[in-house]
Amino acid sequence: MHTTVDIRVPLTPLSLIGTFLSALLTLRTNQGLSRLIEGRLAWGQLVLVARDTAQIINSSIYEKDKKLALLAARHLSIFGWLTKARLREEDDEDVIHAMLPSSDANFVIAHLKKPVAIISRVRQIIHNCAERNIINIAIQQKLEDNLTELNRITAMCERLKLSPIPPLYTSHTSRLLVFFLFFLPPALNVADMKRTSTVLCALAVGYAMLGLDEISHQLEQPFRLMPMQQLSSAVTRDVADVFLLQPPPLHSTTDLSGSYVMNQPSYR
Repeated sequence: MHTTVDIRVPLTPLSLIGTFLSALLTLRTNQGLSRLIEGRLAWGQLVLVARDTAQIINSSIYEKDKKLALLAARHLSIFGWLTKARLREEDDEDVIHAMLPSSDANFVIAHLKKPVAIISRVRQIIHNCAERNIINIAIQQKLEDNLTELNRITAMCERLKLSPIPPLYTSHTSRLLVFFLFFLPPALNVADMKRTSTVLCALAVGYAMLGLDEISHQLEQPFRLMPMQQLSSAVTRDVADVFLLQPPPLHSTTDLSGSYVMNQPSYR
């Protein structure tokens, strides 16, 4: 003879725990989303600043010293790849050797933070051009501001990677979730639901909450979710386009007063 033990747990206390659990899961997910948004904004800014820096170098240095301008462009073109490799703990030496001369490649590889080494090298090139009066103070300051912004973006990405959501918060939420799901089926017995309905309801609630918990875990490290391969390629393509696709030369004519005016196309 088989006996069935009918375990019942008061639903009201479990409902209060469910309220606290929902708040914890929501806060954790919101924190993860904010980290993802911050990472996406940082990389969008990285692409923009790298492109802007390449354009300024092309317009102000390339005609006067092509060798230094192209050397700076090579460094800028792999900045995204080196930042990606550091954030994802990948090997980046192949990219460095493919894009940089041997002396520069050895310099970058020797650094613990290779993106910072790229910034240091480009800053050295800019300082050299300023000393030789290739660029004026205004252009030098603008380029220095861009490199400082790249430094800030690098630090922001490192902060997101190295400072995750506090582990105590995560572990407490996980323990509370297990406790809630364990006592959910006995609590549903209080409502005199059929066993099939109880099982289905418990599975649905468990699926929703465990899924939300997993999403929050994934969002904790945004650089594992972002399309960093495509973003790094975008930096390389943008820098390459600036130097490979040179704008046409500007032509000017002199009017009778001696001032220079641009040639305007005729629409007649």
